[in-house]
Amino acid sequence: MPSVDHPDAWTYHGTAAVERAAEIAIRGHDDLARPVQQIVSGMLHQEYTRKERFVAVQDRPDDGAPTADDVIGFGFVAMSLKDNTHTADVFVEVHPDHRRRGIGSALADRAEQIAADGGRTTLFAWSSAPREAGDDEEALVPATGAGRLPADAAGARFALDRGYTVEQVERMSRLDLPVDPDQLAAFEAEARAKAGNDYRVHTWEGIPEEWHEGYAQLMTRMSTDVPQGELDFGEESWDAARVRVYLEERAASGQRLLTTLVEHVPSGEVAAGTSFLLQDGKPAFVFQEETIALKAHRGHRLGMLVKAVNLRELAARYPGTERVHTFNAEENAHMLGINVALGFRPSGAEAALQKRL
Repeated sequence: MPSVDHPDAWTYHGTAAVERAAEIAIRGHDDLARPVQQIVSGMLHQEYTRKERFVAVQDRPDDGAPTADDVIGFGFVAMSLKDNTHTADVFVEVHPDHRRRGIGSALADRAEQIAADGGRTTLFAWSSAPREAGDDEEALVPATGAGRLPADAAGARFALDRGYTVEQVERMSRLDLPVDPDQLAAFEAEARAKAGNDYRVHTWEGIPEEWHEGYAQLMTRMSTDVPQGELDFGEESWDAARVRVYLEERAASGQRLLTTLVEHVPSGEVAAGTSFLLQDGKPAFVFQEETIALKAHRGHRLGMLVKAVNLRELAARYPGTERVHTFNAEENAHMLGINVALGFRPSGAEAALQKRL
């Protein structure tokens, strides 16, 4: 599939339309719906992950060839080729106007069969809800005990009926911009004072090649050092080559990174980092990507430092940005505390689901 304009790209345009409708139905906006360019680019880049997509189409009364408008659901399977080769990510979505007709079950059957045929024995899936459950209502509680999903969350219930278990609940948070610049400066100053002169901050749009190895170390640790609950997920091995592929895929998707890294000056090691993901054609929001400080460098407020600096730089470089979205596991109290201090507020929930074949 060379481009979004290819004659066979109708399946991708249809997939993007279904995802947009589903996002609006669950969140009230389409900020996180992937544009068709991003979907196509993801399929072109399979250096580290084997990916398969398929669609459900409605019958046409004229028996003509299907078009994007006929796509009413889609499935997606991703299987790592380097690490965690016993696992698969599976995702199915049905247009809100076509649910409760067995389409989702048919798509899920197909996705799980692809994973099984690929030798995968553990499946991961995610399901969103517009809010977390209150303390006084019936709820789905994950194995971690942290976070609560409404008992009537349709996606999670669908997965439970298929043998999945709720392993984690993630809080979706939103930060409305701009943040008070004086407050942000105070957070940054406090964090810099705690970090001391041994730590130096760098911010770029994109990541210079000489920093790829250090960024790779952060991404490797991100796969193991953040709360995972009982998800059967092991370390991902990143190196400079994988970072280059990652950045190439982002660029081909019409995306840009605004990244802040902290260098430990005595050792030259990249000690912490964070990134915002900016999407072409959607200038009103950014997505908060991974934020991590290596264990050896914790206790220096580096998490707050990189977040405060990146927010300051975002305001300076992209002053028209109106909001930030992010997800954090509910048991990740430290990072949630930083986000709350910066002004993030809960805006939804997501279940991390697991099924063992």
